[in-house]
Amino acid sequence: MRTGSLTRAAAACSMSIGSASRLLGKLRETFGDDLFDRTNHGLIPTPKAKALAPRVAKIVGNYSELFNPEVFAPTDLIRVLRIGCVDTAIFTYLSQSLPPLFEKAPRIGVEFRPILPNFTEQLSTGELDFAVYPTAPASDVLHSAPLAEDVFVLACSKKHPLARLSEKRPLTAEDFKPYRQVRIATAPAKYEADPWSDTRGDVPMLADNVAVWTPYFISVLQIMSNMELWGAVPFQTFMRLRRWFPDLVILGRPASAKAFSPKLLWHERLHEDPASVWVRSVLLSAAKELADLKDLPVLEGI
Repeated sequence: MRTGSLTRAAAACSMSIGSASRLLGKLRETFGDDLFDRTNHGLIPTPKAKALAPRVAKIVGNYSELFNPEVFAPTDLIRVLRIGCVDTAIFTYLSQSLPPLFEKAPRIGVEFRPILPNFTEQLSTGELDFAVYPTAPASDVLHSAPLAEDVFVLACSKKHPLARLSEKRPLTAEDFKPYRQVRIATAPAKYEADPWSDTRGDVPMLADNVAVWTPYFISVLQIMSNMELWGAVPFQTFMRLRRWFPDLVILGRPASAKAFSPKLLWHERLHEDPASVWVRSVLLSAAKELADLKDLPVLEGI
């Protein structure tokens, strides 16, 4: 109907004129109508063809959409993204993604929620869109991607005796024992150990007693800045916060401390969702701009 010519219509459909002619013959037989009348000005649609045209156009359009999916536009996204995580995940891995998220999708909202023991169920039910966790729980319906590489390091104030001693010689486990410690202890999930805590076996308990326990990673640095305490904190968190705590120093990475990769987790129901795919790409890209672990001093025997 658009070309007014069987020859041009065949070319537009990448068909031979013979095939197009045979197809037109079958359509005429099926609908019991000539469909097109030949005139000096080309083929003119019959009233029957004109009546069929809207329905045919809809069918063709739906067919084309199978091969030309709608392009996702972040500017059209109106959604509150709910992310379960601990405080250090917000500051260290996620906060840098907020500017590009809101720049491209100005009508979204982001709600950070505490990571709870049932966070995998929350991902399944849709109560959470994403979660950040040090490990990826075994599941057939959860997907994950590493945000960064991290490791626990031992730190204290530059005025602490351990800091001054470290300038003279390598520290040993015995050096830590006379001094009290501030410890991270987040609420354990339904796993054997709390993977966010420095109470794990790969960061040994060196102090005879602990002065302060806290579930908030950022508070550890504030406490060490004001008191003669040492503590274990994630390296990437320390590097993000050091501009606000210039009086703190990293003593080193315990030789027994294993590197870990915090994971961004999401449910299968969002795996192919265009909005979720885009959000994940922004979150993961922003988290890549972190410090390298390779130059950390290692505390042998600890």
